[in-house]
Amino acid sequence: MLSMKVDLEHLSRLACLELTEEEKDLLPAQMEKIIDWVGQLSSLATGEEEEEASPGFTLRLQEDEIQPSLPQAEVLVMAPDKQGDFVKVPRVLKEK
Repeated sequence: MLSMKVDLEHLSRLACLELTEEEKDLLPAQMEKIIDWVGQLSSLATGEEEEEASPGFTLRLQEDEIQPSLPQAEVLVMAPDKQGDFVKVPRVLKEK
């Protein structure tokens, strides 16, 4: 079995999660059980090697076509919020 210590503080920062004290107490043991379970999957005997499945069709690749984009002035007219020559969007990530 795979044994691994879960760094809950690091994972919660990466996932932008704010955990309660109760969650901080419960989650490490649950996550370690999940990691152990996934580790067991690699030891399962699957029998004979299966051939890679074919989707039954072939993909047609097309050449990239260069097309003109909208002029900057037109984009800025449509933008709900702008700052100078740029479209202003809401912050997605918190600052550290």
